Amino acid sequence: MKTEALVHWLFENGGPAIRYRTAKELLDDAGSVDAAHLVSDLLASSMTQLWLERLGAPDGGLSGFHLSKPEAFENAASKLCDLGLRAGMEPLDIRMAPFRQWLDEQARAIEKIAEVDYTDVDTKKATQSALDHGIRWFEAMIVAARLAWIGYADAAIRVCLSRRLETLYALAQTGDHDIYIDQDTFGDYPNNSFRKRHFVDPQFNGILPNIHDIYALAHYPEDILDETAQHKIDTVVAYILHPDYQALEDGYGVMRVGPRRYFSMGWSIHLPGYHGFDFDAGQAGMFVQRLELMAHFPAAIKHRWFQESLAHLENFRTDEGPYRFPGRYLKESPAGYWVSGYYMRLEENRRARASLALDSTFRMLLLHKMAK
Repeated sequence: MKTEALVHWLFENGGPAIRYRTAKELLDDAGSVDAAHLVSDLLASSMTQLWLERLGAPDGGLSGFHLSKPEAFENAASKLCDLGLRAGMEPLDIRMAPFRQWLDEQARAIEKIAEVDYTDVDTKKATQSALDHGIRWFEAMIVAARLAWIGYADAAIRVCLSRRLETLYALAQTGDHDIYIDQDTFGDYPNNSFRKRHFVDPQFNGILPNIHDIYALAHYPEDILDETAQHKIDTVVAYILHPDYQALEDGYGVMRVGPRRYFSMGWSIHLPGYHGFDFDAGQAGMFVQRLELMAHFPAAIKHRWFQESLAHLENFRTDEGPYRFPGRYLKESPAGYWVSGYYMRLEENRRARASLALDSTFRMLLLHKMAK
């Protein structure tokens, strides 16, 4: 099958999410389809209803935003984005309203205390200052990144994303990947499993890019994406594509936030396939998802990692024409982090014979479309 035939095969055989996203993102003649009917089917689907119900409210602690349970905001909101839901769809707008209000309050607090050094918010002094003013920077970026992806144009999104870009650029422009120091530098490093991990120099606390930052940059608001902002985003992307970054410990290592206060870091932007395709289970689950994320950035598309990864996925094209990836590349789990690839399926009936082929073919055609 040629690409055009595969697109029509997806539209004719896919479930609500694949049909809607195929019409919106892959069909050349999308104007000929009944868009309102597709939206209605998408919103009425059992998968959409399940994930809408999982969206809670921003009235708890960190666990309401960042946790491996599907009900955490980062997981539910990301899954809804992946299913194709966008701003203007009333059920989503209703569920997102409390989070938009919460982010607005965070942005107002950020703007009021410009004297706080946001390039170092995770050090003890700056973190305490931010907390004193009610700022929850990590959660704010999780929310801002998803709201930008959904398509909201709130001023609070622009405040959070533009401030964070300045922080990320400040490090990326240096090209400094030498982030580790001796574990006994401060004389209070814990004598436990942390001894097996690298110790991150505290000067890098809060400024190393994390996976949520990259989702934010992938959906950076167009009205503030001028030449300067684009240059800064390109610089950050180049920083994480560099071999020295990809050689860092997955999750960075251990951070110190005060005397005898050490924590495990996480959420680095490591790219499965960068060093070959002999994946462990975790790398396999993130592989296709990380390709889709990085396909938003021209520098990544041109990189040999991206091109070799696409060539690898071509090996899974069937004789009939559609693609069929290994199941571990597109898993759907009862729990886990969305950014680790735990909720990758779009088809509702995963037991159907064509289900994996539909999911795989949609992902592959989307990657080719994004890479043009």
